[in-house]
Amino acid sequence: MTADPYTAAVAAARAALLSAGLERRELDGTVYFAGGNGAETLALVHGVNDQAGTWAAAIPGLSRSYRLIALDLPGHGESGPKEGAISMPQMVERLHAIVSREVTLKVALAGSSMGAWISILYALEHPERVSRLYLESGGGLARPPGVPLTASTQEEAMRILKAVHGPNTVLPEWAAASLIARAKDAPLHRVMASNVFPYFVDTRLDEVKVPTTILWGENDGVVLRSYVEDLQRGISGSKLHVISGAAHIPHSQQPGRFVSCLTATC
Repeated sequence: MTADPYTAAVAAARAALLSAGLERRELDGTVYFAGGNGAETLALVHGVNDQAGTWAAAIPGLSRSYRLIALDLPGHGESGPKEGAISMPQMVERLHAIVSREVTLKVALAGSSMGAWISILYALEHPERVSRLYLESGGGLARPPGVPLTASTQEEAMRILKAVHGPNTVLPEWAAASLIARAKDAPLHRVMASNVFPYFVDTRLDEVKVPTTILWGENDGVVLRSYVEDLQRGISGSKLHVISGAAHIPHSQQPGRFVSCLTATC
């Protein structure tokens, strides 16, 4: 049976992690990929409804400077649990378990969207283990996204896709239908079922003491510029880099620029 285009695209992205030299590993039901040549370890934390393969375009560039860990968060990708609510503490704990297994000293964290939120929560809970934060398109502030995150109609799906990928992006014909088909069983619903509200970090940003870089795509319609500017103001000493030609997923849409922000200067 032929896989649908979305499933095939995910499989190709995950295969690209292996082709780039990362090794698939598993710890108590959590799947992750590890490898790379740098002295410093960088853990890559994806957003909601995503999986480790999202980082595929950036992996070759990052692996020259870092040893990498790219995990499937609980309930995402190949990681369990397959049913039930997915809580923020559960995702932080699974990240910590993998970091504890793979890293002796400190780890840098690069989180995308919800992954940026999880990265901040991790740094607040385990400050002694974090060397720096890279927060892309998110960060756990209590405010709604620029668009709804699920779709039931073609119009709603296109609005979300344009917000994620940019208003002028040419999308494959199957993209909107695939987004609608995945909406019912998306991990987002399981995350929201856990009650995320106690874990917003608006009042805790001043507790983040590690060097922090905030990355934002200039065409992001999901997380608006006012959001990342407030994030920057709240985290003392943090730097904001706006990536042109990108929307909500700079690491995929402008991987060269994204890599330069993590390895040199933007």
